[in-house]
Amino acid sequence: MPSNQPQLGSLAVQAPLLTPQIVHVSRTTCHDLSLFKELLKEYRRLDDSIVMRINRTNAQFRDKDRLDPVKGNLQDQACAQVWKELIANWNRRTKLVEYCVSVVDESLSEKRTKLESEAPQADPSAMRKAQAALFAEEVKVCRALC
Repeated sequence: MPSNQPQLGSLAVQAPLLTPQIVHVSRTTCHDLSLFKELLKEYRRLDDSIVMRINRTNAQFRDKDRLDPVKGNLQDQACAQVWKELIANWNRRTKLVEYCVSVVDESLSEKRTKLESEAPQADPSAMRKAQAALFAEEVKVCRALC
């Protein structure tokens, strides 16, 4: 099939995007829970499509073998390719989660320090308000990660 023709049939559905969206993760990304959840959902979607990816990779290696026979077990090579993709995906997701956890922990620590330093001179209602805001943020983070 010439390369200038569009992908048709199930290959078009199964193939990864040729231009994946690159999201630059910043501190703001970590504090935007809906965006953070969306990023994690995309990573899970890659995991959930494992059967389709194994079948697609198997077919690709079969096609390669028809054109240029190679030594070794094709299924082992296909499995190794899918495994490499999964490990890379898991590593990226782990880095994202670890980064965001550290960002949010740092933010909460700063708020606690500020709250403790202002405790002696603040009035009780301002203290309760600050503690409530801190607690609300902790609950949001827990819900996002749990």
